[in-house]
Amino acid sequence: MRRPRWPATAPPVSGGVEVHGHRLLAAETHLTLDVIRTVAFESGLAVHLALTATGAPAEMAHRQTRPLTDPDDWSAEWSYLTVWATVENTDAEADPYLPRPDVHACDAGRSVYRTEPRYWLGTPPIVRSVTLTAGWPQIGLPATTAILALEPTDQPSIGTGVGDR
Repeated sequence: MRRPRWPATAPPVSGGVEVHGHRLLAAETHLTLDVIRTVAFESGLAVHLALTATGAPAEMAHRQTRPLTDPDDWSAEWSYLTVWATVENTDAEADPYLPRPDVHACDAGRSVYRTEPRYWLGTPPIVRSVTLTAGWPQIGLPATTAILALEPTDQPSIGTGVGDR
C-alpha cells in the first residue's frame, strides 16, 4: 500500500491570506528550522520553511544534497529535510514544490548552508491548524513536531510568494 503524500504542486498565483507568521520550530547546535509563513488559499495551504546550518552540519548538508553523478563514489547517499504534515484526517509526507536554491558558503572561515523549501497542502477551505513534523537526522536535526494555529494575520492578501522572500 502506498503511503499518502502531499505532492510537489505549486499553489494558486493569487488570492492567498497569511494565516501564520514566523516561528522557530527547532534549534540545535549549529542548526535552526523556522516556519517563515503559512498562506491559506481556498484550495489549501502554502507552508514556507527555512533551515540554516553552520559548521559541521552545514558540511554534512552539502554532502547529503550533492548531485549523485559519480558512479565510482560508493559512499554517495542523498537526503534532505523530511517534512510530515497533518491537516484534519490527512497525515502525509510533503514534497517541496519550490525547494529554493540551497546556499552553501563560507563566512569568515565558517561553512554555512541554507535552504528555503516550500510545501503545498491541498486542504478544505477552512483549516484551523496544521501539525508539522520535520527533521534531517543525517545532519543532526532530530524530528520535531509543532502545531501551528492558523488565523489571518495583519498582512494583506498575497500571492504564492514564488518571487518574494
